Amino acid sequence: MAGQSRTSESSDRKIMRAAKILAAAEMILREGDGELEMGQVAKRAGVSVGLAYHYFGSKSGMLGAIIHAFYDRYNQVANQYIDPDIEWGVREKRRLMAVVEFLYHDPMAPVILGKMARTNQVAAVESARHEEMIEMAIRNINSGIRRGDIGSHIDPTIAGAAITGAIRSGIMHAMARDPQPDPAKLTHQIWGMIAGALDIAR
Repeated sequence: MAGQSRTSESSDRKIMRAAKILAAAEMILREGDGELEMGQVAKRAGVSVGLAYHYFGSKSGMLGAIIHAFYDRYNQVANQYIDPDIEWGVREKRRLMAVVEFLYHDPMAPVILGKMARTNQVAAVESARHEEMIEMAIRNINSGIRRGDIGSHIDPTIAGAAITGAIRSGIMHAMARDPQPDPAKLTHQIWGMIAGALDIAR
């Protein structure tokens, strides 16, 4: 039992150290132009450069961990449980509002979707996560069709891909504006596009 306790404490310390290093890296990315060096991160975190490499292997490994963590948070919001008995359109507009609010307030959103958007690391993760979001959209549209809230003449595959791309593009452009559009108004405008694509009441 004592051995297990020491192992658990050691594991907790490693998790806390890794989190501290990632927090320092995120701060540098937010303050700068989306670039960082391992030496900068180690200094900000108060650890040795060797320890930073030990946990993440390389700068690419560290950036990958940050990007995946962001998309994990994003997907948690986009995939959140909402009472399935609610009318499909009401439910999905509520989901859209949650996504807009998340992207407006997550401190890494303007970095990953803006400053770092064209980097190889972001592009690789974005491609995989975008496909996940399209699949989720297709499932959601299919559920709306089965419920009778969306007409059977709508092709879920085409609509899912088109809507997912439009949502991301619309929100990214809104985030880049100064001042940013009101999130409720932005949600209403994007939802109007979605309603048009699905031929449902706004």
